[in-house]
Amino acid sequence: MLDFYQICALIAVLAFVVLVVFVVRAVLQITKTAEAVEYLALTTAEKVDKTQSTFDLLDKASNFVDNGVYRTVAMGIDLFKRFRK
Repeated sequence: MLDFYQICALIAVLAFVVLVVFVVRAVLQITKTAEAVEYLALTTAEKVDKTQSTFDLLDKASNFVDNGVYRTVAMGIDLFKRFRK
């Protein structure tokens, strides 16, 4: 029959095996996650490059709104609406 020290050694070995299995599974999952993040980053970079023209258009539109041409046109429309009444 097993004595106390043999039972403790058996429990320690089993705990170590469980720990090794857990660590291996965690490392595999971390590897898969890192690959997915890398793929996502590459895909996102390509899509950002494709939408750069849209961002340029929005920048030009915001500059148009900020400058005096838009304010002048808005004032002209406002005056036209007032005189129309």
